[in-house]
Amino acid sequence: MKKSLAVALLACWTALCGPVLAQDENEVAATVQEHLAGGRLGEADQQLSSMVAKTPDNADARLGLGFIRTARAFETLVRSLYRYGFSPRSEGYELVFGSRIGTIASNPNPEPITYDQFRGILSAFIADLDEADNVLAAVGDEPAKLKIDLSVIRFDWNGDGVLGSEDQLGSAVSDHDENGNPLPFVVGFDAADAKWLRGYGNLLRAAAKAWLSHDFSESWNSGFALAFPRAVSTMNTQAATRDDETIFGLQNGQASDIADFISLIHTIRWPIVDKVMWNEVRGHLKEVIELNRETWALIAKEDDDDNEWLPGPKQKNGVLPTLDVTEKRVETWLQVLSQFETVLDGKLLVPHWRFDKGVNVARIFDDPRPFDLVLWVTGPAAVPYLEDGSTMASGDWNQLTSIFGGNFMSYAFYFN
Repeated sequence: MKKSLAVALLACWTALCGPVLAQDENEVAATVQEHLAGGRLGEADQQLSSMVAKTPDNADARLGLGFIRTARAFETLVRSLYRYGFSPRSEGYELVFGSRIGTIASNPNPEPITYDQFRGILSAFIADLDEADNVLAAVGDEPAKLKIDLSVIRFDWNGDGVLGSEDQLGSAVSDHDENGNPLPFVVGFDAADAKWLRGYGNLLRAAAKAWLSHDFSESWNSGFALAFPRAVSTMNTQAATRDDETIFGLQNGQASDIADFISLIHTIRWPIVDKVMWNEVRGHLKEVIELNRETWALIAKEDDDDNEWLPGPKQKNGVLPTLDVTEKRVETWLQVLSQFETVLDGKLLVPHWRFDKGVNVARIFDDPRPFDLVLWVTGPAAVPYLEDGSTMASGDWNQLTSIFGGNFMSYAFYFN
């Protein structure tokens, strides 16, 4: 299952690259693979943009360009994070969560980063995803195909112009031969997958805008050194940390990291600074729902069965055989999305463990108040939004897990 999630994440990030598959492969796929096998996203963007300009009716070229621009959005994001030393893998972080996370290599010489610079990174990520979405939207419902081998995908994550072992992400999604080399992992992307990727783009923009629509500077000043070692913040500029601190048996920065994490949680009480952007978050989430419907409608019309990324119930040649797609599962998934839509519209309330009334999510967007994580968990922050009415039934979860073989979250990540 780890492989399935890694593959889904990889396809989210780009879903493109690899060696040339065959001499008769179309020009778009050949261009994509020639450049991305060497990690040259910029060159791929230029050539595909030229193709689209010369042949506007080339749906394959639009599909390829949309995937490339999605990939570039992630590459730019990761390069920015690397530049400033983003690495939430400190000793204290491991003590809190029990494991290390992150795929970004540690930068031994990071630059200082301010709160405004971090917000700028998020804004740039949104703008890049907007560009990718515009291209993918132009694919529409037209037949499109892009058959790609994901096994050798290469990104220059640290921006040093040299492709090293840290830049080969494709090996994480493929099986390997006896020598440890990744085996081919061929996927035939189509118009339905363009909508699928647009759905993920909307999810990511919703998340980024949720941050940017709030003022989280207090959290930055109190605890973001946990993620950025040279964060320009109150803690880093006005108070030097002792090198010999020892408390509760913790040493060598462990205690400081845990303290930063506690401070971070305590200061998640962020006021709204942009109500328009906050409402755009809901718009993106509703767009995800609509794109899901369009995706499955297109899949239902497909009559091929060629290395499908997201297969329909009648297509058995999917690339993730461990996640079996059935009519019942697709139908249930669409029902879940419809229910989520009624929640966003305020027609169905969300239960809170402490109250017999439900939370009207639509009013959270229409009448936003400072987001206080602790008070939402304990109850006071939910009180202004409580109403009588129909509430989501907690028993629905058992039915969902049964239909999806006890693996609902993996399917949710796969289907988006």
